[in-house]
Amino acid sequence: MPAGFLIFSILLIELVSAALDAIGYGTVSAMLWGTYSRITNNKKAHERLLLREAITQMRSELRTISSVDQFAKWAKLRRKLDAASASFERVSGELAIERTAFELYVNLVLRVVIYGSRAILNIYNYRTAVFYVPANWYYPVLWFLSLPSAPMGSVSVTVWSFACNRVCKRAAAIFNRVMKPVEMPNREPQQQRAESAQALQPLRSI
Repeated sequence: MPAGFLIFSILLIELVSAALDAIGYGTVSAMLWGTYSRITNNKKAHERLLLREAITQMRSELRTISSVDQFAKWAKLRRKLDAASASFERVSGELAIERTAFELYVNLVLRVVIYGSRAILNIYNYRTAVFYVPANWYYPVLWFLSLPSAPMGSVSVTVWSFACNRVCKRAAAIFNRVMKPVEMPNREPQQQRAESAQALQPLRSI
């Protein structure tokens, strides 16, 4: 397998792995579920949306009907609302089960693809040199970089994969810290203390 292909394929795998770890497999699965539901026009999701709109409309209408003066109409609408609410709960439960199964499946597939491709590259190319380092480096360094079975003086696939993994994870952590919104300090207690001090000043001068 060409060395250039190994360099960039391993780097790509570790970049994707670090991004998934930073974002979260659950978050990615939830995003894919939303996309999948829109593309396939999920019937249960559509039915749930219609039921929710109908329940909202019936509740608004029910508030305008007097349960004393228009009891028959109120009772009929109330029965419809109860039936729609029961259907909404049933469809929501079925949809939640379907969504959970989908997210578990996607989560499993993502992990198998990432960890499986990483393992295959490392096992299949464990004797392959990714690139060579200067020959005047110290022997322990050359020996370590060639682990487990690459030619002496080269960087093995295992070491290159480990180095890419550490760098990508560190870069993802730094990116998360940079992009995290800054929480502004709560100034209300300070304002209250300042107002209290101003209120006490006339008393102190007496």
